[in-house]
Amino acid sequence: MKKIISLSVAVLLSVTFFACSSSDDNPVDAVEVDAWVGTWLSAGTDVAPILVSLFKYDSVKVQFKEDLTVSLQTHVKDGAWSTLPGVFTITKSETGDVHSININYSAFEQGGIIQVIPGTQAKLKLEVVQTVPNIGAVPRTPATGFGSDAALGTLNIQNYVKIN
Repeated sequence: MKKIISLSVAVLLSVTFFACSSSDDNPVDAVEVDAWVGTWLSAGTDVAPILVSLFKYDSVKVQFKEDLTVSLQTHVKDGAWSTLPGVFTITKSETGDVHSININYSAFEQGGIIQVIPGTQAKLKLEVVQTVPNIGAVPRTPATGFGSDAALGTLNIQNYVKIN
């Protein structure tokens, strides 16, 4: 009988020690959301000059979601908004806050770089070029940096402010 009681106590203590840990007393930590997730607006002088001259855009809105989908909305002066859905991947840089981005829409793909600048009004900087179908443009990389294309310079840099 003593053996059974001792065994029962040992099992009970084992369950108590292994069933509860100090982390069980704390609430689950919130999952950190990547800084680029949200809705971003580019308007006026923040719109990349090349988009203004080629497509007559006066505003561009982009929404990056946690599920890696993206919605690009463009507005032509005195016109309506157009929406283009897609998916994106970001390869985080090991050495800084400028990362590689690839965006795949149904008709074309883009590649380039992205940077989020934190602050009371977070800002997003984006420089992407069309890669599929190939038009001969070379995407910028974290190593080459923003505005480093000899032909385009800063004409293709899109600046956004976070609106949601």
